[in-house]
Amino acid sequence: MSVSEAIEFVCDVFFDPTIEHPACDEKVRNIARNYRAWARAFTHTGNMYDFLKFLEGASDTVVFSNQSRLGLKTITELISDFEMRFANELADRLDADGLQVGETYPTHMIHAICGSYDLRSGGILPVLGNDGEAEFVAIKATLSGGTYPNEWLERGRKLKYFMKAISGTFKETYQDNAAIINNPQNPVLVFVRDTDKEKFTYWGRFFPFAIHTETDGSKWFELVDWSNGLGELPAMSAAQTSLDEQVQQSMKLDPEARRKRLASAPRQPEKQKATTTIFKRNPDVIAEVLFRANGICEACHEPAPFDRLSDGTPYLEVHHKIPLAKDGADTVENAVALCPNCHRREHSGPAVWPH
Repeated sequence: MSVSEAIEFVCDVFFDPTIEHPACDEKVRNIARNYRAWARAFTHTGNMYDFLKFLEGASDTVVFSNQSRLGLKTITELISDFEMRFANELADRLDADGLQVGETYPTHMIHAICGSYDLRSGGILPVLGNDGEAEFVAIKATLSGGTYPNEWLERGRKLKYFMKAISGTFKETYQDNAAIINNPQNPVLVFVRDTDKEKFTYWGRFFPFAIHTETDGSKWFELVDWSNGLGELPAMSAAQTSLDEQVQQSMKLDPEARRKRLASAPRQPEKQKATTTIFKRNPDVIAEVLFRANGICEACHEPAPFDRLSDGTPYLEVHHKIPLAKDGADTVENAVALCPNCHRREHSGPAVWPH
């Protein structure tokens, strides 16, 4: 069977009879028409199945409360029949890992991937895990029209994307904006179209590099291509280059001298503001944590996988147990040295130091 057969089955058995029933009022018909439009937009049977399960648990039951009264098949009965008829296709769904860069996707499918079935929910679509934390965020960027036009700063590499605003007020604390700001380690899936008449093209995984503020108070994200899936800052970042140099200088210090500097260092990192906000990490903290680890990952306790070409030291990455973006302290006690694999696990898997 195919997804087209699944669409035909759901519409013929469930939505069409509701819409065409003479005793069905207009409000219910309109809601059912909206649901039918969703059903017809799916490209994978598994996504259709997820949608039906969502409808079964939806708080808005005005359509489904009419089914029994009108002698029509209920959503629960439909799902049972659907599961039997399309048992071999229930796992066939499009998810974030199945997206192809350069391919176009309808708006409904972008929302379906994110588990969001309301097209009015805006351009930022956070996907939350069971712990309530954002696992990833998808954004839909239209480049023409609108009061605050999004644009490519460097096509395919850097995107100017305006934050969510309410009544013209831009706040970083709005839930959708915060999902990006508070989880810089997680990817932002970027979908772009030139006009609202087109489908969206998937451009890949990006990360928030900077937040800019215009003179009128509007704010926008500078989203940068997720380099090789690692989400590392571009090598030309002045802040990162400066930090790398300072860490190398700190590593050359006598350990006791470095610890004396650490004893009087502020626990919270200074914020450096220009057109963006970044954290000025203490290079002594990084150097001391690497010194403490002595080339051994502090999570898996295995040696660093390779040595840096720049100075021959074991390659470990310094991770804050409580992220700086969540007001974690920039201290040796709040930091660990990890191999790249364990570092990614802290951000994307079962963490040793959950926060």
